[in-house]
Amino acid sequence: MNLRIILIVALLLPGLLGMAFAEDNVSFNLSNDTTQEVELSAGKGTITELTPVGAPYTTEGPIQFRVTTANTGSGNIPWGTLTLEIRYGPTNELVESVVYDVGQLRRGESRTFLWNTTNVDFPYDSFQTGGSYIITAAWNYPSGPATRSTQFYSVPSPWFIVALAGILMSVAAIAHKKRWWLTFYLAGAVSFMAFIVSFFIITGLDTWLMGIEARNIAALATAFGIPSEFLPPNAFIFPDPTGWSIFGIGMECSAIIEIGVLSGLLILYPGYSWKRKTRYAAIGIGITYGANLIRMMSIVYLVNIFGKPALYVAHAFVGKIIFFIFIIVLYWYLLTRPTLSIVRDNIKGGKFE
Repeated sequence: MNLRIILIVALLLPGLLGMAFAEDNVSFNLSNDTTQEVELSAGKGTITELTPVGAPYTTEGPIQFRVTTANTGSGNIPWGTLTLEIRYGPTNELVESVVYDVGQLRRGESRTFLWNTTNVDFPYDSFQTGGSYIITAAWNYPSGPATRSTQFYSVPSPWFIVALAGILMSVAAIAHKKRWWLTFYLAGAVSFMAFIVSFFIITGLDTWLMGIEARNIAALATAFGIPSEFLPPNAFIFPDPTGWSIFGIGMECSAIIEIGVLSGLLILYPGYSWKRKTRYAAIGIGITYGANLIRMMSIVYLVNIFGKPALYVAHAFVGKIIFFIFIIVLYWYLLTRPTLSIVRDNIKGGKFE
């Protein structure tokens, strides 16, 4: 009897083990061959658009950001959340954020989100932001995430600058009539700079020039071994030790103000002929532009090596010191040294006796 039971168990045991093995194997295949898993592995999320509608924003009021998420893979994306964040400044301070439920996106499907808010919380501030802000879209889904960033500006209205320039020009005209030459020179030079800045902002040439500078810096950084890419309209991205950094060129970083000041001082300088003024202005503009590129490259280099924590020191100290050294040398050769030569010649000629 016992022998018969042992034989039966011996015959059934391999079959039971085989069935158990087969059952486990089938369940394993099923759990890894479901439609959801196959589509999930093939679904690919892409943020195809991140647009600040109507930027720049010169006054406080409602603004809108348009974001489009798309499934560019061959399967489905079952779910996801989209987070939009606006940040600014050297510390990348968060200004405002919002979260959307993307939901399921089938193959080839896209979904657009409109974030309607107001720019009251991020107006123009020349001392902190220069009017430059970064909005980042992060789409988190099971096989993601997908991210995209765009820079936008909350720029100052140029009409105040135009009014100030008009007042200073009136002061310069009165000073010229009264033969107050120093007052005429200083008021006229500052008003000329104000008109240059206003003209660039009103015509949109400021954004055009900032875009050229961003392209130049991205190309220079890449040439010196820091792979960088231009981000329209006037930003660029480059690697740092923790990931990627995005730099945007604002008004204060564009050298437009410095070029306007130098041009005003040269154009209104009474000791130069117009030919000399034009030649010196062209030389000064070119060197100022080049010095600004070197300043920006020094910031990129330091952030690339030491990471984002080095941004403040690189921007507020190292970059500015480098730029000011160039400017001091430039002013010495274009204004101070020639002025001393003129004064020396006048003294030798007895004109001051």
